[in-house]
Amino acid sequence: MQSLACHTCGARVLVAKYSPAHTSIQWSDEARESCREIATAGPGAYVMRCEALDRTVDEAVADGVIRTGNRIDPTIAPLASTETVAPAR
Repeated sequence: MQSLACHTCGARVLVAKYSPAHTSIQWSDEARESCREIATAGPGAYVMRCEALDRTVDEAVADGVIRTGNRIDPTIAPLASTETVAPAR
């Protein structure tokens, strides 16, 4: 993940771009407090995305600052026929 500051509010987040449609963003508490769109929604509100940050990420990708990478999921071995999965609690 790469550090990126929003052009609108300066909130600094970590960004990974896997494809044109898949962006992963990690928000710190400080970034949430700095983001105008999140602050406008109010305390405890669930905000799906910040349009200003989306534009910042798109510009960073276009400028080559953020590179699109491949997401690699871990390899998980299948269960042996004698193994069982415990029910979720």
